[in-house]
Parts: sequence; structure tokens; C-alpha cells
Amino acid sequence: VNDITPGTPPATRVPKGTLSITPVGHATFLIQIDGVNILTDPIWSERCSPVSWVGPKRYTGAGIRFEDLPSIDCVLVSHNHYDHLDLPTLKRLAEKGASRSIVPLGNLDLIKETGIPHTDELDWWQSVRLSPDVTVTLVPAQHFSARTLWDRNKTLWGGFVVSGPSGNVYHAGDTGYGPHFREIA
Repeated sequence: VNDITPGTPPATRVPKGTLSITPVGHATFLIQIDGVNILTDPIWSERCSPVSWVGPKRYTGAGIRFEDLPSIDCVLVSHNHYDHLDLPTLKRLAEKGASRSIVPLGNLDLIKETGIPHTDELDWWQSVRLSPDVTVTLVPAQHFSARTLWDRNKTLWGGFVVSGPSGNVYHAGDTGYGPHFREIA
């Protein structure tokens, strides 16, 4: 892993009317919006693989130390590829108090393994409220899912739109270009 100096610890929470996005690495972002802390596709593991000793190795360290993360209200997982759904990191987040996650259809059983107590499993265009002011909607992406050679496209994939008084945030997960961008806008 190429060493980088992690960024300064983010705010514990931002007030209503405020939006802050902190890049962590790859598809992991800390979204702090209107008093809610959201983490997308979190991965702090050294490798994104079914086993910790082989597989693609992290090129650079995370932009924030795991220990410096504020309390996480919700984890968004866009699809089940190992570089987006990292079970060891999700287990660490559950131990740290993350109490909710949102995943596309078919991914609930994987998340249950992590110890995160509440998971919303959504289809494209379905929404859930994280607070009276903040809503998360699962939106389409042009991609696929697979964790093994035998489960391709057995679960859904997508992106997320997070909406609150301070604005909208689009997290695409992994996607190719297509007409879904116009639909999402």
C-alpha cells in the first residue's frame, strides 16, 4: 500500500442546511447532510477479495483513518462486488455502532452477516427516510453483480440519490453511461 497521510478527522456532524462530502477512496465517501452521517461502499480492508491474503491489493491507504470516522447513521452499498461490499469493514462499522444500511434487492443476507441491525433492501426508484429531512433513493446503474462465478446478476445493483434541505448528492456506485442519467436527473 502506498502511504498517504490521512486527512484531518471530519466533523462529528454537520447542522441542518449543511452538506459536506469527504472522499475516502475508490467509491467510499462520507456524506454529511443535514445532521445525518452516511458512508457509501465502505472499504478499509487491505484487499477486496473473498480471502484476506490474496486478491487485488489496495493501492493507497484510506483518506480518513477508520478511527477518525464520526458516528455513522447509515451505510449505502451499491452492489455486491468485493470492492464495494467489504464484509470485514461492514463488521467493523457495526461494532462501532452503525445501525442501518441500505442495499439493492438480493443483498440482505450478505449484510445480515455483518451485525448491522437494520437493513432496507430496495428496488430501483424506491426511497426511505433517514430523518424527517433526509431521503435516500436507489436509482438504476448500468452494471452487474457477482461475488462468485455462479451468481452473476442474481442480485440488483444501483446508485443512490441522497436528498435533504441542503441539496442532493448522487452516488453512482459503478456505472456505464446510459439513458438512466437523464432519468435520475
